[in-house]
Amino acid sequence: EKVTFASSNLQKSIDYWNGLLGLQIFAKDMEKRNVVLGFNSNETKLELQEIDEPINRAKAYGRIAFSCPHDQQPTIDAKIKEADATILTPLISLDTPGKATVRVIILADPDGHEICFVDDEAFRQLSKYEPDDEKILDRFIKKDESGQLQKQYGDK
Repeated sequence: EKVTFASSNLQKSIDYWNGLLGLQIFAKDMEKRNVVLGFNSNETKLELQEIDEPINRAKAYGRIAFSCPHDQQPTIDAKIKEADATILTPLISLDTPGKATVRVIILADPDGHEICFVDDEAFRQLSKYEPDDEKILDRFIKKDESGQLQKQYGDK
């Protein structure tokens, strides 16, 4: 399994993802202009595919997220700062009332792909199945008026 990102400069991307963030290279094909990286062999991989034109996101957006131990986040933060690379959201704790507080840092690679490192321990606590969550979600869906707003305003 893998996720593929476009790259406007494969070597710059390799330097960032492998050199700076420490992902291992599992496959590299310079003829096909791609590389497959990851943190571990048994986890989903990231494929970087070089393209000939600038990346055009149009109205699309999103980010890739990795969980990591809480104590690794300051090291990631320091490495990115030392390299003078882009930090979109500095290391911050996000409160979730009644649940775990999750710490994240959000970066951008040389092509502007957003990368979130979330602390694994709190993320796992936050992601636990809670039987009442479905009822709460259903209650909010019934109250949700976004469908009405969509009809009224469209995609504006």
